[in-house]
Order: sequence, then C-alpha cells, then structure tokens
Amino acid sequence: MKQTDYEKNSQIFKALSHPIRLQMVDVLLDDECCVTDVMNALAISQSTSFQHLNILKNIGIVYPEKHGTRTCYIVNNELVKEIVAILKREK
Repeated sequence: MKQTDYEKNSQIFKALSHPIRLQMVDVLLDDECCVTDVMNALAISQSTSFQHLNILKNIGIVYPEKHGTRTCYIVNNELVKEIVAILKREK
C-alpha cells in the first residue's frame, strides 16, 4: 500500500471509532436514510446527526443524495461495508 492509502484508511478507522458514527453506518447500510430517519433510529438530536453525517461525508464513507426537499445518505465505501460486515460476524 502507498502512504496515502494508510492515511486514508486511518481516517476511515478514526471516523468509525465513534459509536454513533459506527451505528449510523450500520443503519445506512440497511437502507438510505434522511437525517430525520437517522435521528429517530439513533434517538439523537438533529445537530448531532448533522455533525456526525458531515464527518462521514467528508471522509468519503457516505454521500448525500437529494430526493426533492429531502437529503438522503448512502454508504458508498466498499471497505467500510466490509469492515461493518466483519464486525457483525464477530458478535
């Protein structure tokens, strides 16, 4: 691997190390969700949802997709999908 790969992967692990963000990714892997769906699924505030979704978006784990007035988030990182699948198997 190149040095940039190590740096990118460490940023992914850093983002996933927060329990709320890991839970968000797990929820978003089941189905794309808007911020309200994420808030309700995790019982967190709108500002907390936006804060964590922005971190996930900036790292490249999720991307926003507009559906009319709603913005839905989708996990678009294959490595993250594999990591979460491994974590689920290890339970």
